[in-house]
Amino acid sequence: MTRGIFKAGSGPSLPPKRKHDELVSPIRTPVQEGPAKKKQRTEGPPAGPQPTVQRPPTDPSMHAAYDQLAHEEMLKNPKYKQLAEDAAAAQDKPVNVITKDQVQGGMFYSGKGQVGLRPDLTGPKRASVMAFELTNVAQQKKFSKVTSDAFQTEVNAALGKHIVGGDLNARRENFAKSMERIEYNGIQRHHDVMKDGIQSQGWPKEMDRFGKRLEGADPSFESYWARQNVKDAKTGKSHSDVYRAQFDNIAAKASELVEKSKQQQGVK
Repeated sequence: MTRGIFKAGSGPSLPPKRKHDELVSPIRTPVQEGPAKKKQRTEGPPAGPQPTVQRPPTDPSMHAAYDQLAHEEMLKNPKYKQLAEDAAAAQDKPVNVITKDQVQGGMFYSGKGQVGLRPDLTGPKRASVMAFELTNVAQQKKFSKVTSDAFQTEVNAALGKHIVGGDLNARRENFAKSMERIEYNGIQRHHDVMKDGIQSQGWPKEMDRFGKRLEGADPSFESYWARQNVKDAKTGKSHSDVYRAQFDNIAAKASELVEKSKQQQGVK
């Protein structure tokens, strides 16, 4: 395991000091003789070296190199390699990892074939979240089926047809729970990959983020579901709220589609 990639606290760093900075140090600049020259407003910036502009640690471009190296290092593990191949096959192209400000630490965007990681994720934790999002990408067909089934149900509801699944609130909860169950299956696979990497390649134990819960303290989906509904202190939203909002968008689009269809047919 490459120590520089997976050691605790590794991640983006500020640009190093340039070698030529010493050669043009202010200490070596000639000392002006005579009275100091009054600076004119029309003059440009003073001669000599200017301070290096350092990008903040949250600059997305500073994570790209780490993400690539971490991915390449994890590919040495057969189970991670298979996971990456499954994710690529699910969308017919390799997954593109980007840094993005978002509600959750890691999210995948199926339409763009992207995995988004928040800029405050660094080191082994960042690599672990990246791997987990690949499990979501690999299960896109399952997510798509739940989404398409929900859309058809909401179309039927808007048409006044008999549907199963209860009222709107019940259907919203069922949708969120179904999506979370797929993610839970991904957590189980993530644990399997991380555990193997720790044993075979010496990955940091902290990368197995779900191991303790799955193997002892909290192995059930129901307890996982309960945790996913805990509100975040900063955003005021839970992980499952993301899926509830997605369902509301689906229901709104279904209702809009039915309404347009009725208008075209002259139905009131």
